[in-house]
Amino acid sequence: MRSWTSPLPFFPAHELACKGSGEILLDIHFAVALPALRMEWGGPLTPTSVCRTPAHNKNVGGHPRSMHLTVNPARKTAGCMAADIAWRDWNSETQLRFAKLARKMGWSVGLHDGFCHIDRRADIGMAKNVFLYGTWSGAFTVDDVTG
Repeated sequence: MRSWTSPLPFFPAHELACKGSGEILLDIHFAVALPALRMEWGGPLTPTSVCRTPAHNKNVGGHPRSMHLTVNPARKTAGCMAADIAWRDWNSETQLRFAKLARKMGWSVGLHDGFCHIDRRADIGMAKNVFLYGTWSGAFTVDDVTG
């Protein structure tokens, strides 16, 4: 397993780093796939959360097996494999287009009112899926993304 510890094309260090420690530790699958998604999307993507150390993840109430974790003993990752992309200001058509694109490109997608959670769980043998990630009152459903 390989890790990436530097900024990525389109994504400066402050967007990727753990908000608690400043650490960047990305699984190489994620480090390759995130800029590819941005290129295909063709416009800016603003992450609100990417890397989380186990301590920071616990402090923010994250799931103990979160794909955001820089060190994840429960998953066979070499670092963070998830990002939350801000989309609160996007209209529902744009949100749906992004969710469908991410899924088409191999991402699992979590729908939330304020952001779209994306992760690369399929790269470590987990089932790719679309799910509700907290509060979702959007104009489309999980089935709209997968259909």
